[in-house]
Amino acid sequence: MEKAWNTSILKLETMVKGTKTEKKSSNVIANPKIAANPLYRMIVVEGTKYRTLSTRKNEMRTKWEAPKLKELKSFIPGTVVSLAVKEGDKVEPGDLLMIYEAMKMQNRVLCPFPGIIEKINVKEGDRVPKGFVLAVYK
Repeated sequence: MEKAWNTSILKLETMVKGTKTEKKSSNVIANPKIAANPLYRMIVVEGTKYRTLSTRKNEMRTKWEAPKLKELKSFIPGTVVSLAVKEGDKVEPGDLLMIYEAMKMQNRVLCPFPGIIEKINVKEGDRVPKGFVLAVYK
C-alpha cells in the first residue's frame, strides 16, 4: 500500500492493489507530537499515524493570528507625513486619517469603518515598521 500527501488540496491518496482512494485531512491533530527525531513530526489522520519532515524555516515562521478589527496597522514600513484626525474624533468610512509615505509614494490612509479614534500611536514625521499599530478605534 502506497501513501502520499497531495499538498495542493490536503488529502491523503492511498493506492491499494491498483485502486486509488482519497481521505480528506479533516481529522489532522492541531498540535502534533514531536517524534524521536526533532526534524520529524507525527500527525494522525483518521487514526493512522504519519511522520512528516518539518524544516527550521517552517518552525520559525510567524504564526497566523486573527486580525484585530479595532486596530489600524501599517502594512509596509514608512513615514507618517501628516495626520488628519486626533484622538476622540468620530470617523466614517472613507474619511482621511493620515498621509503615509512608503516606497517613495505618499498614500492616503482612509477609514475602513465607522467609529471613534481612541488612540493615535504616531505623530507627524514618525518612521514606523511593518505591522505597527498606527491607531486604535472604539
